[in-house]
Amino acid sequence: MTNASVVINTFNRADYLPNAIYSIASQSYPNVELIVVNGPSTDATETELDRMEAQGIHFQRFSCPSRNLSESRNIGIANASGDVVLFIDDDAVAHRDWVTRIMRHYADPDVGAVGGFTFDHTGINYQCRYTVCDKFGNVRYFDTINPEQLLICTNDFYFPSLLGTNCSFSMSELRRIGGFDEVFAYMLDETDVCLRIVEGGKRVVTVPNAYVFHQYAPSYTRSPDRIPTSLLAPARSKAYFCLKHSVKGMDTSLQVFAEVDRYKKDIEFSNRWYLDHKKITPSHYAKISKELSEGVSEGLKLGLDMAVKTAVSQHLQLKTEISSKFHPILSKTDDNVLKRALKIYFVSQGYPPEDTSGIARWTFECARSLTELGHEVHIVTRTTGSANHVDFVRGVWIHAILDMCDDEITSLAPTPLPASIVRRAGAVLREIRRSEPIWGVDIVSAPIWDVEGIFCAAYLNKPIVTSLHTTYKLAQPYKPEWTENFHYRINHVDKVIAAENWLLSNSPYILANSKEIVTEINHHYNVMLIDHSNRLTIIPHGIGSLHEFQSSENITEKHHNAQQRIKVLFVGRIEARKGLDQLLLALFHIERLLDHIEVVIVGKFPDTEDAYTRQVTGLVEKLRTKWPKTQVTMLGYLSDTELDAHYATADIFVAPSRFESFGLILIEAMRHGVPVVACNIGGMREIITHGVDGYLFDVGNTQQLADQMKSLIENSDLRAQLGSASYKTYQTKFTSKVMGGALEKYFLSIIEGFSND
Repeated sequence: MTNASVVINTFNRADYLPNAIYSIASQSYPNVELIVVNGPSTDATETELDRMEAQGIHFQRFSCPSRNLSESRNIGIANASGDVVLFIDDDAVAHRDWVTRIMRHYADPDVGAVGGFTFDHTGINYQCRYTVCDKFGNVRYFDTINPEQLLICTNDFYFPSLLGTNCSFSMSELRRIGGFDEVFAYMLDETDVCLRIVEGGKRVVTVPNAYVFHQYAPSYTRSPDRIPTSLLAPARSKAYFCLKHSVKGMDTSLQVFAEVDRYKKDIEFSNRWYLDHKKITPSHYAKISKELSEGVSEGLKLGLDMAVKTAVSQHLQLKTEISSKFHPILSKTDDNVLKRALKIYFVSQGYPPEDTSGIARWTFECARSLTELGHEVHIVTRTTGSANHVDFVRGVWIHAILDMCDDEITSLAPTPLPASIVRRAGAVLREIRRSEPIWGVDIVSAPIWDVEGIFCAAYLNKPIVTSLHTTYKLAQPYKPEWTENFHYRINHVDKVIAAENWLLSNSPYILANSKEIVTEINHHYNVMLIDHSNRLTIIPHGIGSLHEFQSSENITEKHHNAQQRIKVLFVGRIEARKGLDQLLLALFHIERLLDHIEVVIVGKFPDTEDAYTRQVTGLVEKLRTKWPKTQVTMLGYLSDTELDAHYATADIFVAPSRFESFGLILIEAMRHGVPVVACNIGGMREIITHGVDGYLFDVGNTQQLADQMKSLIENSDLRAQLGSASYKTYQTKFTSKVMGGALEKYFLSIIEGFSND
């Protein structure tokens, strides 16, 4: 199979570069090497490259001494060993099959260059499809017409060209033409290469489904608002290109200078508009106006110098032969490369870092673990902005979408639904259908909460998995505001519960996180889910490790040291189901120990104060009044980094939830080697083995909770023992790696059965 070399040329794009590298590391084409040419960057690019290498991604890295894109490209070519060299920008990511779809066309010996369609920063709209340029480098874009066919109909000189962030060239052609012309420090560099390849009798091909997604990030030549910050290089390139390629039949110097003058006037008009509309300052305007004139003058001078126009890059002169050593980005023996990647879609209206609630965090861990196994994972979530967009973040495709803005599909709901639920579920179905021709869809997993996947289950002819979490009906006893508001209960809560029942009855596949959630569902709904049936599978949640080479010793030694106060940690929303009141009431039973502990409460309060919030704050004030030395700190919502710091310094973790379908916070604490005290209910009792890696107490029995806390507070050896055991439990049962392996096996079996049906 033909070898492919992918080159990424980067300059001060440390925030974007990792995603570009991840996208190449996940390519379906097996024979790919990656070359990163950096420089002269002054940001954290080298640090990011070190981090990527530490993750096991193999690539060659070189430095470019000057801020010249063509020189950087030539350094990449000089060190490439592939038969084809592909270029992608450092602020872009490639579709998984990008290399595969491009390489197919090089089977035709008449093809010298191949590119594809490019999406813009939205990930939804196209930046460029088909491109045609004229002898002066002016570009015309076409959406549906192949320029190779179009050019047959004209006598003017036009040629098909490619976008610099989505282009490739045969190595033999690059060697023949001497690589990139380094006068083109920025702009028209790939256009010049395409023209010279066409002049040599080779074809330039655009492949519609060879997709690249381009962020078009700020650079030294443009601001975040895409206002020019420097015009020297673009102006020089334009003038130079016009003269370099002007000797074409009837061309005259007059035509060239007329074109350069037109270009200058167009840019000057734009600059004046920016100034008049206060987009730039007078000093900025003066700077870019001066650079425009200087750049044009330099370009014209260079264009008249025949020695410059025929020069070959010193980097290519030094290496007259193609590198013989091929450096694949991943080993061919890697099972994750050899197997077919599943196209897996998870639906979750929340997703980290904006949302770190249970379903959002579980979805993140599923995505991370399955991506590490070599699969392509898509997250369909709610955007926090004003428009839909698709991003590729650390190997995962994030589809952030708005709810539908009309109720036209309400009548299509399989059961009566609130308008807000219809808009969300409809938007999910619409986005997955839009995505299918671009990426493909093998399987969709959606949570039962807010029945986000109900339209997919009803209308999408793909395997649909409904994941079980705490449902509306199970949460209802702890939501007094639902029952107090009659209109909301009838028109929203009751309808969602009915829709949950429909999903439980009609979803072809059910994924549970514990046996307890299945028991509760069977008890409260008109269904009978049977464990180990073809329809139901139980896979406990898992979370990623803090460090790759952790041991239980260096985890547990961070806790349980002699200190002035023992830290008791609570994490959860301030609501009745999470049971913070039980922890506070238990403190009244251990008053003589209150001088020796600090209680840290991390969790979001309701947007408006309710009866439960008043109960909790009242208990805290009562504790402080009765025992002034009591330390109870209520921190509200914290970021993941801040929360991890509290887990790392906690001595005891208390999870007094009155119900949890699983209890992700328990394994978060266990990951840090913290002994856990939790309610003996729901999925929590499937995590904790009482007396081994934590304690379980009965719901409402605050004396029992107090006794268990007292044992741990007074006995540092016991804390160390249970903490060490809790970490071992996490390692063996609840890592994201364990969960990911089980999910992979489960999804493969579903897809195989679905295709056989």
